[in-house]
Parts: sequence; C-alpha cells; structure tokens
Amino acid sequence: MELIAAIVFAGPLGFFVRSRPLLAYLVIWAVIFPVQTVSVHDEGNLDATYWPVNAVILALGIALNHLGCRLRARRAARLGSLA
Repeated sequence: MELIAAIVFAGPLGFFVRSRPLLAYLVIWAVIFPVQTVSVHDEGNLDATYWPVNAVILALGIALNHLGCRLRARRAARLGSLA
C-alpha cells in the first residue's frame, strides 16, 4: 500500500499542492503505514527486511514529491517568461 501511495500520490501532491506538499504526503504516509504494518504483522510476514525496504519506499516518495515541486517551479518559470 505504501509503495502504491508513493507512486500515485507523491509526485502529483508535489506538483499540485502549493502550501506544504511534503507535509500532505507525509500525512497520507502516516495513515497508510500503520495500517500496512498491522496487516503485514497479522499475516506473519514482518521480518528484518520490512523496515529498511519501507524506509527506501518513503525516501522514494519524498524524492517524487520534491520532483513534483521542481516541475511546478520550472513550469511556472517557463510560463512566466512567455508572458
């Protein structure tokens, strides 16, 4: 679930949310991650690789969010120079 949220929500939130897009992504992550952890624990699949893999997925989401912000800034600068 966390990987899907990172791919689907992180970049667009960075692009479309002007005020604190990283905070918006982290709120979504903070809701999804505990639910996912409980679900994985209940299935008995919570091993030592779970935490580092999810840390990498969080870093990917943060990077995509930052990329969305940069793309928005680049587009605004390009549109501003055309006017």
